[in-house]
Amino acid sequence: MFDAARLRLTLWYLLILTIIVLLLSGILYNVLTNLLHSEIHELAPIVRRGVASFFARDEHELLLQIIAIDAAVLVPAAAGAYLLAGRTLRPIREAMDRQERFAVAASHELRTPLTVLQGTLDVALLRDRTPEEYKEILSQAAAEAGQMGTLIGDVLALARVQSDREALALELLDLRDVVQEAVDGIRPLVERKGQHLEVASGAELPVRGDRLKLRQLLANLLDNAVTYTPEGGAIRVVVHHERGHATVEVRDTGRGIAAKHLPHLFEPFYRVDEARGDGAEHSGLGLALAHWIARAHGGQIHVASEPDVGSVFALTLPLVPGRSPVQIDVNPAIEPPGSGSIRA
Repeated sequence: MFDAARLRLTLWYLLILTIIVLLLSGILYNVLTNLLHSEIHELAPIVRRGVASFFARDEHELLLQIIAIDAAVLVPAAAGAYLLAGRTLRPIREAMDRQERFAVAASHELRTPLTVLQGTLDVALLRDRTPEEYKEILSQAAAEAGQMGTLIGDVLALARVQSDREALALELLDLRDVVQEAVDGIRPLVERKGQHLEVASGAELPVRGDRLKLRQLLANLLDNAVTYTPEGGAIRVVVHHERGHATVEVRDTGRGIAAKHLPHLFEPFYRVDEARGDGAEHSGLGLALAHWIARAHGGQIHVASEPDVGSVFALTLPLVPGRSPVQIDVNPAIEPPGSGSIRA
């Protein structure tokens, strides 16, 4: 499909260029024939002789010369048009490839809980069961249905963010407050796993953003840290100002991420379970959503990780101009693992 589109676009480019070249050639032919017949008397003789000396003095030969020049121009122009058409269509092709991979991955992720749900209900209908057995089966079915609902919600949220159809409700925020809300939401899960969660923050960090979206972004980063940090591990959230940007670092002492996975972390449905342990219940959309929300706010997410040491996810957002928070020394208890990082 794209090869045919590239050829059609090349022909359109070449057609437009051919029309322009023919128009210019016609003007040039008319001017030169006038010079040959000495019909432009207002030009100085030395100018007429200088211009006409490069071309034939016969109209027929002059026409052949101009045709040869046009061909010499259009042949390399065709190659250039083909290359330009390829560069023009490349972003469209990449976008369609991403959309196709997204659709395939989403279908696969939805098929798994749906298959489990259908199998659970089919088994329940094979014979009569006790009320307790029916209750257990219905509980399993409800859990699978809930997982599908969560997955569908994440898919729709990511689709809206990627297509920019969902406007941000921007307001002036203190990023420390949004961080605290996200931390309060994740704290019960931290306590259930026996982990240690610490927050270090300093002066006010004024940003302009969507409170709900930013809280979702931070909640996804925190949930990722809690999921892949073993019981008894430590998670530290550092909030500070750095060169005109507000920075939130989520540091964990989990198993870390192998370097080969880092470039793909923010792709929808990408999982690194084999590198980071459990977490199969995650859809693989949390980091993708966080990435898109950060970009929608003019921010970025950096990642640094080292296997068997831990990971650091750092969100940076531009501060509101005219507000200069005081730089503080957070003196983190958990040093960022490794020195490398990637930018999402």
